[in-house]
Amino acid sequence: MPMYHSELLTGLLLNLLVILIIILLISFQYLSRNKVHKLHIKPLPIYIVSSLLLLLSLALSVRLEDGFVYDLRFVPFLLGGIYGGNRVLLWLAVTMIAIRAPMLGPGLWVTVVMAIVFSLLIIYMRPRLEYKAWKTRVYWYTLFAFTYSVLSLWIPAQIFGFDYSSSFLVYSAVLSGSTFFVFYLCEIIRTIYTLQLEAIKYEKMQVVSHLAASMSHEVRNPLTTVKGFLQLINEDPSNVSTNSELSKVAVSEIDRATEVINQYLNFARPHPELEVEVGIREEINRTKEIIMPLAIKRGIVLKANILHHHSIVGDPNKLQQVLINVMKNGLEAMGTGGTLRIFSYHEGNKVFIVINDTGVGMTKEQLMRLGEPYFSMKGKNGTGLGMMTAFQLTEGMKGTIKVLSKPGKGTSVILSFPIYEGERNPSSLTQTTKVRPSLR
Repeated sequence: MPMYHSELLTGLLLNLLVILIIILLISFQYLSRNKVHKLHIKPLPIYIVSSLLLLLSLALSVRLEDGFVYDLRFVPFLLGGIYGGNRVLLWLAVTMIAIRAPMLGPGLWVTVVMAIVFSLLIIYMRPRLEYKAWKTRVYWYTLFAFTYSVLSLWIPAQIFGFDYSSSFLVYSAVLSGSTFFVFYLCEIIRTIYTLQLEAIKYEKMQVVSHLAASMSHEVRNPLTTVKGFLQLINEDPSNVSTNSELSKVAVSEIDRATEVINQYLNFARPHPELEVEVGIREEINRTKEIIMPLAIKRGIVLKANILHHHSIVGDPNKLQQVLINVMKNGLEAMGTGGTLRIFSYHEGNKVFIVINDTGVGMTKEQLMRLGEPYFSMKGKNGTGLGMMTAFQLTEGMKGTIKVLSKPGKGTSVILSFPIYEGERNPSSLTQTTKVRPSLR
């Protein structure tokens, strides 16, 4: 009985396309859940997907002889058996026989024999292939598929006396090639999962390593100073004047160590503990008073221009810390001399605070690393904790930070926060419409 090879080839390739589409869709769905903390997939989903692919494969099967139909059902059967375990494998064997049974014919007995033989083969070989290289496993699975094609088509053809040698070549080539391609794809996806898990662990370890090194360095220095001064005081306790100066320096060093520890705690607890109405004008003026002595000492002119009376929701202490960290960075970027400007305006439903300095500026590469732990423009004198904390605290108050900078032309840090909806004194608000001051 003649057989059209094109019909067999078309049916098998369509079957392969359906299998690949479903595998890719499931992989994308698994990735999109953003839960890549584990690689294991439960047996039940594997069984359900494999059974669905078995049904679709049978629906797309091609009939060669009365009672004999051929498709790629072996691919999902092998897929579920390899990745789902022995229990899934046995249930798939039962499922493959059950969905083939309604069609009857002598091909049913071939299906039963194939299900039993290859279930035993997979149970025997799977633990032996588990720790092999993934490419070796793919080659073995391809060999399984070729063996299945021989036992399911060529041998029945000899027993029942129909000559389908050329059709066997098409079926064997497509089944073996499909098995190789599907398992190659699955192993690549599993490798990507594994690499992603390792990358996440490595990144976490890097952050912990940087933070530990930074904290060890910053806290050890003042403690070493305090220890040395206490030894000097102990050597000559009668020298009151000298010991008094040494004590003051020791206390200041302890305060510096305390400040570093507090910065780490603020990073570990980035969200504000309070959510109250915070007046922007009041906090900027208060921060300006704190920073003013340092600016005068460096010969820097400090200018503030607040164009509104709006408020935000957050913790005033946290907002003040953000402003102090950013303004101190601006002062230190200028060294001695220069101008530090603070603007504040509102546009739409947001309040903007712009802190602009005339310092050394930053390159694009430095801007990209701004806020990373242990990255600082101050060299050995900085830890990067100031800006890292500022980013965390601002995000905790539902705000954003944008930094604009060019080497030699200074830096502008733009903070934005949602306006507090229940203003304290709406009648006293200054009427402004999209006032945007120049940053330079």
